[in-house]
Formats: sequence, structure tokens, C-alpha cells
Amino acid sequence: MEDDRAAAAEKSVSFYCMEVHMRQLGLKKENGIGELLKTYGVFLAFIILFVGNSIFTKNFLSMNTVQNILSQCTTTVLLGIGMTVVIATGGINISVGSVMAMSSMIAAKFIAEGHLVQGMLLGLLAALFCGLLTGYVVIKFNIQPMIASLAMMFVLRGIAKLLNDGKNMNPRNKALNNFLYETFAGIPVRTIIWLICVIIVAVLIYKTRFGICIESYGDNNRATKIAGINTVAVITACYVICNILACVAGFVEMGYSSIVDPGNMGSSKEMDAIAATVLGGTSIDGGKPHVWGTVVGAMVLQMITIMVNMNNVPASYAKIIKAVIIVLAVYLQGNRKDD
Repeated sequence: MEDDRAAAAEKSVSFYCMEVHMRQLGLKKENGIGELLKTYGVFLAFIILFVGNSIFTKNFLSMNTVQNILSQCTTTVLLGIGMTVVIATGGINISVGSVMAMSSMIAAKFIAEGHLVQGMLLGLLAALFCGLLTGYVVIKFNIQPMIASLAMMFVLRGIAKLLNDGKNMNPRNKALNNFLYETFAGIPVRTIIWLICVIIVAVLIYKTRFGICIESYGDNNRATKIAGINTVAVITACYVICNILACVAGFVEMGYSSIVDPGNMGSSKEMDAIAATVLGGTSIDGGKPHVWGTVVGAMVLQMITIMVNMNNVPASYAKIIKAVIIVLAVYLQGNRKDD
């Protein structure tokens, strides 16, 4: 009897993993208006906002506005695609803003002494280690991701302040500054940076076994463990990827503005990242990650900000509009959740 039940469980797990693999390859489609809204709703929102602004917002249809949207959403895109990887597992990482501040402060200390490469390398390694630690604590000790990343958020923000006694740093590096202000074929360098990162993550998610493991764990972590997948390695890698992208976002902000504020850099940016992820169609409960949806979600949020600014509307209204969109996106996801 026990052998029969074990065989049945193994068959069930194998079928489940095969189903996830088929969805990844596009061989199995989920039908219904709800799934269409989840996958393409953010694109519809982008089109509506773009057309509406083109009609009602003066000077919106200009190359300068388009460049602003593509470059100013850099931080949200980078944090968002990292958050997408983590949220797809059913987790969350609210320490990304603090990772930006901590890794940038480490780099800034070295850049101020003329050591650009060493500083950026050490900042990246620090972000990687913190992601490794957060992910390991979450999966190995079964600590709630919110609690683990909250603790890390406070620790890293404190470290960022301690590195320079809570004072701002101005790590001016002419080569780095000029590079980040450059454009190639009319495309800002900041946009090229996030586009390269998005393509790398998309390939990792959609074209490798790692992506299948992420979706499988987010859908059913128990079945994934029974299937023999190394969940410790998978979840830890997700938090490492998230932190590395946060570090890149911090470096871009540092190089572009030539200042690192340890108390405010990256503050509340995790909320924009979560918003872009949820708006892009990735369920907050875990499951299939929608990387490109997150990118468009970040653009939608940035377009709302630009729309408000260009129409001389108080900035607070942009936050209200974003909040309504986030709640609506979560509500639509909730309606599609199986009982």
C-alpha cells in the first residue's frame, strides 16, 4: 500500500513538473479572459496612457519625452526584474533599496581615492553576499521572506550610514559620469544598461532549467522539493540575482548624480519595484514570472509620473494613481486564484 502511494505521489510530481516545463516552452496555454488580462493588461494600460498623453499632454510626443521615460525608469526596471525573480518563488525582498545604498557607499569610498574598478567590484561582492545570506536564511531556516529581508534592510541601511558617519559622498569620476550621460543612436546609456540586464534575466528565466525550477517552486514548493530539485540553491540564487541588479541600479544612480546619500538612496524604491512586478502580471503568491511585463509596468509607472509633472499636477496625485493601479492589479490576480 505504501509503495502504491509513493508511486502515485512520484507520478503526480512528475506530471506537475512536466506541465510547468510545457508552459515554459509555450506548449500549454492557459485560457480565459483573466489570464489574458494578467499577461497583457499592462500592455493595454501602457497603450491607453500613451495615447491619452499624446492627445491631452502638450509636447508629450517628442524624442526628449521618450528618452526621459526610457532613462528615468532605469532604477525601477532593474529593481523590478530582480523582484520578479524573487516574487515568482512566492517570496519578496524589501531590502533592495538598502542594497543600493550600501553597495554604492562601498564603491564611493574607493572611487573617491581613484579606484573605480576595485570599488565597484567590492560593492558588487557585498551585494552578492547579502543576497546569498538573505536567501539562505529564508529557505534553510524557513524564515518569512518579509521578515528576513526587513531585517537585512535595516542592517544594510545602518552599514551604509556607518561607512561615512551618515554623511553624503560625492564620488566624482569623469569617465563614469560622461559614460552614463552618453547616448548611442539616440538611446540613453542607462536604457542600454537595463535592456542588457533584462535580456540576460529573460534568457535565464525562459530558456534554462533554472527558470522552470523557479516557476515550479512558486506554483507548488512541496512538489518541487519532492521532485528532488535543490530548492536551497534555487531560492538563494534568486535573492543573489535580485541583489546584484539592485547593486547595478545603485551604481547607475551614483554615477549619474555623482552623489550617494546613505540615508535616502533607494528609499521606497522597493515599493516601485513590487508595483512594477505585480502590474506586469507576476502573481504575488508566486508562479510564472513575467519579465517583460515588469519592464512595461515600470514604464507605466514612469509615464504616470511624467504625465503628472508635465500637466503641473501635484506629485502626490501620481502616488495615488499608482496605488489604485497596484490594488486593481492585485485584485485581478486574486480573482484568478484557484480555490
